[in-house]
Amino acid sequence: MSGKITPLDAQYNKDKNRVQPDIASGGNSLDELLSHMRRVREAVPVNERLREELRARLAGMRMEGGTDRQRPVTVLFPAGGRSRRPVFFWLIPAVLLLAAVSWIWWSLIAPKSLEAGRFKEISRFWLEESPLDFTCGTLGQGFIAVRGGTLQLLDQYGNQTGTVEPPTGQSYDSPTFSRTGDKLALVRRYDTGGEEMIMALMPPGPLGTGAAQQVEAALTKAEVLLAAGQGKEFSGLAWSPDGQTLAYVQGESGGRNEVYLLTKGKEPVSLGPGNHPAWSPDGSRLVVERAGENGQPELWLTGPGDSGTVFLTEGERPAWGARGYLAYIRSTTTERVLTYSPDGDPLFTVRQEQGEIRTINLGRKGDIAFKQPGRHAWSGDRLLLATDSRNGADELNWLRNLAAEGVREPRTLLLDKVNNYQKIGFSQSGKTLLVARREGGTVALAQVDLQERLTRGGEWL
Repeated sequence: MSGKITPLDAQYNKDKNRVQPDIASGGNSLDELLSHMRRVREAVPVNERLREELRARLAGMRMEGGTDRQRPVTVLFPAGGRSRRPVFFWLIPAVLLLAAVSWIWWSLIAPKSLEAGRFKEISRFWLEESPLDFTCGTLGQGFIAVRGGTLQLLDQYGNQTGTVEPPTGQSYDSPTFSRTGDKLALVRRYDTGGEEMIMALMPPGPLGTGAAQQVEAALTKAEVLLAAGQGKEFSGLAWSPDGQTLAYVQGESGGRNEVYLLTKGKEPVSLGPGNHPAWSPDGSRLVVERAGENGQPELWLTGPGDSGTVFLTEGERPAWGARGYLAYIRSTTTERVLTYSPDGDPLFTVRQEQGEIRTINLGRKGDIAFKQPGRHAWSGDRLLLATDSRNGADELNWLRNLAAEGVREPRTLLLDKVNNYQKIGFSQSGKTLLVARREGGTVALAQVDLQERLTRGGEWL
């Protein structure tokens, strides 16, 4: 610092000389002490001048080194002597709000997929000629499966709580719960010929102990919805989400199956050929299974009226969940090379048919399908349940026998089908998937937890 005396220093020296003699005088009287305190209080206005000087100096610091580059200055002592929050303080909540809105927006439009979680077996049944047919009630209500024409009741944990036997000379098939769980539709067949679709009002509460008697009493009061004509049969019953329309398949003796919609008080409406109809979550469209030109089953999106028909992909037994995902079964043939010859060619191979469960995110209305031009396999489908391709005991024993016999020519082992899925179905919430899978001489009914993930460029987020 230079020896130059600033106005601020001069004012400080003046006040110091005015107050300091009184302190040096060493007076001890009360009057002198009060007089000294008054003089100290009169010196307070110097603080106001200090503030003004500091404000002026801070304003002068906006220009640094004679350059024109401006620097932001935070006012420490605004006019009036009260502190003020910085002007950028409101930006913090604004940024947080913008981030939250952006995340919600991205979550709504970003591509999503399902990922399989915990796999839990619910129950197991003896294998029959017909695939295992089942239906899922509301949360906590339970399940109903059909075995040998009787209804098997299961609680939400998979415990078999009872059996509902049909009257003599009759059998039940193709049960389906309404979304609210208050209505049960099924097919009632007569051993003497003929069948009909009936609808029973379900008792409230879970399908626990004692529910079999209640369900049996409800079936005795069931309403006949439609009777099949001569040489015709019903299957594939499915309630619409609002519980007002019933989709079903009518088969004829010639082998032609056709999908119909039945609304109370109206005539059935045909949707054309197909099997296993599955409703969209909003009830405006359905996915049906149809026979393809190459003999492989195909999935088609259709609906009542002139809503149009769109080819989706090869697959069978579709199920459309409340979240907008379509799950279906597809069978593929895989070939694995176990050993190679010295020249690098495959020597011993294994060929096996494997069942897969795949998913497509169609949305709640299925509008996404209409944006994909052309008739080709859906490009956005994903594998939900992977197959186990590890070498088993059959392959190892086969290799040992070939080695013992000294076989050096190419050979192929044909194995039985694995993951032979018979039927799949979403729970009412769409958060779990029910799977009926054949395993040897039994059929296992399992429950798979589902998790929804955002995807970008084919990768999990």
